[in-house]
Amino acid sequence: MVAISQSSVRRVVRRGGGGNNVLDNIPYISDLSSNDRLLLLFGAVLCGTVTFASFFLISGILTGGSTSSSGGFFADTATDPRLSPELRKMGLSDQALLRRGGGKRIVVGPHKLDSEENAVALDIMHVLDCDGLQDEMEREWNTVLDAKRLAKEDSERWQKEEEQWNNNYNANGRRLQMELDSAEGAVEFDMIGQEGDSNGDGRDFMMDEMMDDFMGAGGGDFGGDFGGGGGDYFDSNTQLTLTARHLFCLAAEGITLPKSTTEEDSDPSIHCDIDNFETRESLLNLWSSARAQVSEDIIKKTLGLVIEHKETLRGHDVHLWYPKYDEGSEGMLRVLNSAFEGSLTYNFDSEPAEEGVHDDLYRFWNIPSQLVGENKLFVDVGSALGFTAMLMAFEYPRTTVVSIEPASPSWLIQNINFRCNLSEEQRSYVHPILAGVGTKHHDDNDSMMKMVWKPSMTTSTRNWNIEKDFDFGKDIELTVHLRTLRAILAEATPEDLPLGTPISVLNLDCEGCEYNLIPSMHEASFKSIRLILGRTNWGFIPVSKKPSSERAENTHKRLCTHYNFAKRCKECCDFPTLPVRPRLQSATVEDTVEDETGFGEVEVGDETDNSSITSESTVADIAGSMCDGFDVWAEENHLHDVPDDYGWNEMSAYVKVDSR
Repeated sequence: MVAISQSSVRRVVRRGGGGNNVLDNIPYISDLSSNDRLLLLFGAVLCGTVTFASFFLISGILTGGSTSSSGGFFADTATDPRLSPELRKMGLSDQALLRRGGGKRIVVGPHKLDSEENAVALDIMHVLDCDGLQDEMEREWNTVLDAKRLAKEDSERWQKEEEQWNNNYNANGRRLQMELDSAEGAVEFDMIGQEGDSNGDGRDFMMDEMMDDFMGAGGGDFGGDFGGGGGDYFDSNTQLTLTARHLFCLAAEGITLPKSTTEEDSDPSIHCDIDNFETRESLLNLWSSARAQVSEDIIKKTLGLVIEHKETLRGHDVHLWYPKYDEGSEGMLRVLNSAFEGSLTYNFDSEPAEEGVHDDLYRFWNIPSQLVGENKLFVDVGSALGFTAMLMAFEYPRTTVVSIEPASPSWLIQNINFRCNLSEEQRSYVHPILAGVGTKHHDDNDSMMKMVWKPSMTTSTRNWNIEKDFDFGKDIELTVHLRTLRAILAEATPEDLPLGTPISVLNLDCEGCEYNLIPSMHEASFKSIRLILGRTNWGFIPVSKKPSSERAENTHKRLCTHYNFAKRCKECCDFPTLPVRPRLQSATVEDTVEDETGFGEVEVGDETDNSSITSESTVADIAGSMCDGFDVWAEENHLHDVPDDYGWNEMSAYVKVDSR
């Protein structure tokens, strides 16, 4: 018998027979080595993975483009309410779309923002960093809560110390009275009292000594805290400051205001009704308009400076947005509320008029009735933050107001004020325009000028600023687009006025723009203006920035035909014999008479002083003593010796030296 070792036997697998390995039965694979088989298996797995992924990608695109789903594997993603069909066509997953911010859909009550408004809201969140603002606001709110808690604890401590002080005072007072009743003490006190105490019995002296002893023994802690700054806890540290940046983030649903932790404290809030869908929609539209006309940096800087103030406009409660410590807005409010229910009368923002005298430079609350109302046009040149336009909307409904402002920060703020304080109907008659008025030439509708906007004086945007007064941290230098008044009016009043409607009232408060606007107007257009309010600025402009004397003469000679200019502007004294239009009054029974000054027809009525219309008046008659010393004033202010517009047209908003 032959012994066979198993290790020496070679196993032969036949192709037609059954083997122990499945792969041995597959043609060609059975001939591969083990390593080759592993590589083949790895390749098959890789191909399967790619095929599976491609299938899911194609299926996601197809199902994502459908507006409805019949269920199945992709039913959940197809019905996600945050994603629109347009977004799904991008081919990205739901998670990717949401991470990019493109999938957020904003709903205000029962209303859903349309695609354009939603895009604007997302832009607000990005530009204003509403997420960062939310974190910042929550930190500030925690600081406010801590300040309120400390204020409450200090108040309780002060009350306890005051009670202790009163108890000690009463006890010491009783002891003092007992000593005063003794004969020996009375003599001593009387001697002291004769030396200087008011009562002559030493009581004042003893009371002073007792107070000193008490304060030195511990009462001084109470006295120092009570009078030396404990009230600091009740200032702005206990209030959450909300800016216009918060307002727009709220409109975009980008932040949520915090809640108070106690019942006695009110929640932080903004009066502007952003919960109203129309108000929110108008703010989103404003953002879109601002982004098209104003740089991103100026928008962010402006919104961060502006806060809400509770004010009144001749009895109308308003919540006005303007920078903190803005002296210009405060002065304008004094003018607009002038002589209202006991208020002082102001001719300028910081110049109270003499008692019983008002010169009608800013006569917004008493405009003749025939100049306002339906189909009447009020043009406010240099409208700042829109306070005058708002007063016109309140006092003279349906008057068309064109509010023209050259400074983009002020234009943005006035639009916020309109949306937060005027009804939709009132806003339909107010047309805010971002532009400077009055180009250098009649036919030139596009030119530029450098100006400076100051948050501390928003009513004084101009091109003649003293360089050393520029605040690099807050003030903003602007490049202003100048346009003709005719072009602006054609854009601003396309529907609510008959074509060619003349200006009923022109308010000129534009820090020198009158020297561009007035000379550029056609004579017929200027004479069609019934009433001009405002003032001239020649005496305020530094010499190196003054326009030419010829330009000044053309400007002054036209404006001084209006009563309030002839009454208050010293420049008018250069034309003492110039006829002046009569002072218009409200007409009750409309009549028409020929104006002897040659300015056309004037409507009069029972309330009109007819004698002032039929008798000629000149600048000298109206100005009176204002013209005393005019020759000296004219020489000091170079009224007649500026040869050209070189300084006026210079592309700079600054004057290095105050040459006034």
